[in-house]
Amino acid sequence: MSVSPRISCLLAVCNGEAYLADALRSILSQSFRDFELIVIDDGSTDNTTAILEQFQREDERIRLCRQSHGGTAAAVNHGMSLAAGEYIARMDADDVCARERFETQVKYLDNHPDVGICGTWIEIFGMGRSEIVRYPCDDGTIRSRLLFESPLAQPAVMLRRSVVTQDRLSYDTTALAEDYDLWVRASRHTRFANIPAVLLRYRVHPNQIGSRLKEEQDASAQHIRLAQLHCLGIRPSASEADLHNDLSRWRFKAAPEFLRATRKWFLKLEEANEVVQYYPQAEFRMVLSQRWADVCAAATAGGVRTLIEFWRAPRLALSGVTPVRQLKFAVKCLIRKEAQAPFMKADRVAP
Repeated sequence: MSVSPRISCLLAVCNGEAYLADALRSILSQSFRDFELIVIDDGSTDNTTAILEQFQREDERIRLCRQSHGGTAAAVNHGMSLAAGEYIARMDADDVCARERFETQVKYLDNHPDVGICGTWIEIFGMGRSEIVRYPCDDGTIRSRLLFESPLAQPAVMLRRSVVTQDRLSYDTTALAEDYDLWVRASRHTRFANIPAVLLRYRVHPNQIGSRLKEEQDASAQHIRLAQLHCLGIRPSASEADLHNDLSRWRFKAAPEFLRATRKWFLKLEEANEVVQYYPQAEFRMVLSQRWADVCAAATAGGVRTLIEFWRAPRLALSGVTPVRQLKFAVKCLIRKEAQAPFMKADRVAP
């Protein structure tokens, strides 16, 4: 490791003994070796500390810091203040990196100096699940999707330390959806990208924070969405806010009134953005179009009424759906096929 490593990898852990060794091995075996691994032990009371001390004895790149329990956001903020690398890589204690992850992300950021935050595709595994999540790769689509969700996997992200220091970015310790909040704030200062390759395996298990605090995280995410609507000049009614929350969480209803409300809402969003241009216009329309198609695809049992409603927003219908998919969607409506899942749904975003 050089005096100033290219990468500072930050890992915060609290009582993570179950999967910690797998996570550490996947980092320490990276093909790109010029990095430091800063581990913040956030008040662990299980065998986590002993595991970390054992790995530290075996690899001098590990910097171990201990603190009383203050939460993941506070721990990562502490780690960022200690980072010496040109790039900061995030990692969680229950996930697994592909061996070439750091090498691939460093090469991308070296070749794209305008990009400050770079994620990757991920594989979700555990609890009987196996799923590839293909996030949007271009900056315009990523920042447009921020109105609905976080289109970056936090443990797969690498960012420039200069973005953190110059723009004084840090995690909000009061926001349970702290990664989502950070990306929205960072979007005012830098560009995004996702590398179209699976470079991290994201483990799901009953004890992870997202499983234990899902309701609180959803409320935090809704607050972040509402703040973006305000940037569009929209002060949504209670029913509009609830609708946007349902659309963001893929909770679609196969009811005519839900389709009508969604169509009017998406047209309102598009018209507002045309005025203030908060999101890149072409990509924003594409994002709305794809989700409009997903909403309608979930209501194919409604038959011709759904098909007519779909085409009542021709700009949305034509922007993000290929002719072949339009034809398949029309056939399903005509035969009133019950949707198993949104037929034209864009590649989903992990929870």
